[in-house]
Amino acid sequence: MTQRRMKLLFVLEQRGYLPTYARVIRALAHRGHEVTLAWPDEDVSPPEELAECAGVVIDCWPKKREDAWAPLATSVRRAGDYIRYLNPQYRAATKLRARAFQKLLHSISRGTRTAQMDWSELALDLTDQERERLSTICRLMEEAIPSDRGQEAFLKRHNPNGVLVSPLIDLGSSQSDIVKSAKHLGIPTGMVLYSWDNLSTKGGLHVQPDRMFVWNEWQRTEAAELHDFPRERAVATGAPRFDTFIALSPVTTREAFCKPLGFDPKRPILMYLGSSKFVVTNSELPFIRTWVDAIRCASEEAVRESNILIRPHPDVKATDDEGPTEIVRWEGDLGRGWVTRPIAHPRVAVVRTHYRRPQAFHDALHHSAATVALNTSAALEAAIVGRPTLTILAGNDAADGQSTTLHFHYLLEQNGGCVRCASSMDEHRAHLGEALAGPDQSARLRQFAKEFVRPGGWDVPASELLAEAIVREFTAY
Repeated sequence: MTQRRMKLLFVLEQRGYLPTYARVIRALAHRGHEVTLAWPDEDVSPPEELAECAGVVIDCWPKKREDAWAPLATSVRRAGDYIRYLNPQYRAATKLRARAFQKLLHSISRGTRTAQMDWSELALDLTDQERERLSTICRLMEEAIPSDRGQEAFLKRHNPNGVLVSPLIDLGSSQSDIVKSAKHLGIPTGMVLYSWDNLSTKGGLHVQPDRMFVWNEWQRTEAAELHDFPRERAVATGAPRFDTFIALSPVTTREAFCKPLGFDPKRPILMYLGSSKFVVTNSELPFIRTWVDAIRCASEEAVRESNILIRPHPDVKATDDEGPTEIVRWEGDLGRGWVTRPIAHPRVAVVRTHYRRPQAFHDALHHSAATVALNTSAALEAAIVGRPTLTILAGNDAADGQSTTLHFHYLLEQNGGCVRCASSMDEHRAHLGEALAGPDQSARLRQFAKEFVRPGGWDVPASELLAEAIVREFTAY
């Protein structure tokens, strides 16, 4: 049976999301489907990732409504998002609740007010019944918001067989309007999950799409339990964002990797994976200094004398506190790195590499014996390579977005994940000693990674599965 050619409209919240989905779009185009990409950025020039990819059109998505609801819709949705963080499962999520409240206050004050400390916590004293009444008010107001004529005109101009959006669940997301208008016009809709933590750390589903494309079975459960989304309409296809990384193999020897960094190749490498600005509001460097001091006092020689590579989060740029930057170059295809040495211990380096070219990160993980992190999705990449991630409860002074977020707990070893957590520095050093001494945990870690990001199997790219699922689900709609 010949598969019919489809016209798909894929609306991204920003152009920066494209690299995650470029392989999916290419897979759809190669199957003969026409894909229109749209984002609010007026730059609709062909991106490098889709060069010479026939069947792909790029347009500017008119994000703002054109009716009387324009100044109110975002406030209604952000109110619902804040109320969501008053629910019992989010009671400990103080930072997520504070962010949701600040977004709400910004909307209703038109940016003229900033929330004071603990304002977001006051509503925790509401009873279940009171909280439910507020949720009902927000739901009924959402139902009263009509389909936007500007969105309808945009959809009619492209006349797609299906509309995809990502991420949809940003706080107060304007993408709710494109989904609402598509549903009003009878066009099938699908949400594509952008990141592993989005279902537990962002907003709610103010307008439910017809399908949700997620990574794995954990997220199908999240969709049902946290968003009341029917489990049978959530399709697990794996994580396209890791397809390029999974396909990599190391291109350097241990000696060649260590030499430019001044590391001793005979000693193990511990790799510290830096946190995002949300997890650590202020600089993470003071905590890292404390951690390195503790490592250098460990009783086990392998831990005490290890090489330490610190990889900052891509959002965290070098500051004057790190000192001068040195450019290092590796042989072969690894490229170059930017190195600072703000910590007064031998064989310690802060290393930044080109984040859109993950080979250097892959080789760094390959040559590391273990990784350490407070709370970051890079633990998944470590698990893909078969390297354990060890964490320590740092406390809110060091990382106020660590244990107070739901997604921190999802990857913990006791919940079947790839991260081993310690409650003290002594316990953490003991965990490091065990990780360096063995037994080898790589098979277990890679099995977890496969189930989390490649449930279709290591040899089946998630981008291909997602492309197939999109066409299948929209065809059957």
